[in-house]
Amino acid sequence: MPIVRRSEQKRQTLEDFYREFVPKSEDTFEDVGTPMLEVLKFLNTSFKNTVIYGLTSHTHLLLFNNDKSDKFYILIAGYQSEYYNEFIIEYVIPEDKRPWEDAVIKGRTRELEDLKKMIIISMIESGGWKDNPELEICFKKYKS
Repeated sequence: MPIVRRSEQKRQTLEDFYREFVPKSEDTFEDVGTPMLEVLKFLNTSFKNTVIYGLTSHTHLLLFNNDKSDKFYILIAGYQSEYYNEFIIEYVIPEDKRPWEDAVIKGRTRELEDLKKMIIISMIESGGWKDNPELEICFKKYKS
């Protein structure tokens, strides 16, 4: 599986974690689980050989290129309700390009297809997955 939970949270898969946030009834106002499960599905279908490490912080998903680093590259959050749908993404600007320490690019969208494009661009621009052939293929697909 291309996206795996980091070892410090290995007691539960990312999918199992986000399934807990899928509402059990229609009375629930906000659904965090369903949109984040879609993000995981996208990553798993787009990357067959590239291992991406995920760590959850509350309901946010942090993406890493290895299991040990304390430096995340991308943060993704998704929310869905009867009245409101939104994804938020931010990525760390590489050290050689950032104007100051810990500078990030942040964006938001209401469309999953836009988020997919934003994830791929974030993976490229953050520098966390350099020279990755699968990422280059995805980038060409979403670049236009």
